[in-house]
Amino acid sequence: MADELLVFEQTVEAVFARGLHGRIPPSCKARLRQAGLDLELKLRTAYPLDAWMTFLRITAQELYPDEPLEQGAFKLGEAFIDGFHETLPGRAVLSLLRVLGPRRALMRTTKNFRAGNNYTESRLEELGPRQFELWMNEVGSLPTFTAGILHAGLRTAGAADIRIDLSGYDHHACTYCISWSEASVSSGVAGKGDSSAATRSGSIISL
Repeated sequence: MADELLVFEQTVEAVFARGLHGRIPPSCKARLRQAGLDLELKLRTAYPLDAWMTFLRITAQELYPDEPLEQGAFKLGEAFIDGFHETLPGRAVLSLLRVLGPRRALMRTTKNFRAGNNYTESRLEELGPRQFELWMNEVGSLPTFTAGILHAGLRTAGAADIRIDLSGYDHHACTYCISWSEASVSSGVAGKGDSSAATRSGSIISL
């Protein structure tokens, strides 16, 4: 793993310039500016992981003040996928996920996340049909942000009724217990019992 953990510009852009476009209030922008992210200026090429976690924490508090921080962070993870889809590389990656289907999409976790940072490593264990354990070496102080990315990414890949449980989180690494009930027939893993379309439903168990 790299000595300095960095989150690349395209990740920050996907969340703040794309996924949350028009939704960030002045109070949030002011707090972000004080923390080192000025949304009125050109983004830097990379930000330290700790700073990135601070940006996400501030934004979750500002946009979802009546919800637990973990759930707000989860929603920001979903917003990342929404915003990533609006970028040229994002359209290519997410189109590929639709072809691969959920199972093979999970197999690309390290490669996909490394497009946005310099530190992600992962291990995937298949426990049964549509049931996996995904270990990731570093998810920062908001593991549910990554859970939101995984949830939205799997939904894009054709999974439905997605469930993500968190276990073994040690403030760096985390294991995500992932399952879904069915997959779209348009996905690469469609088979017996698959539905004709994925839904947005799913669940996450907070720490």
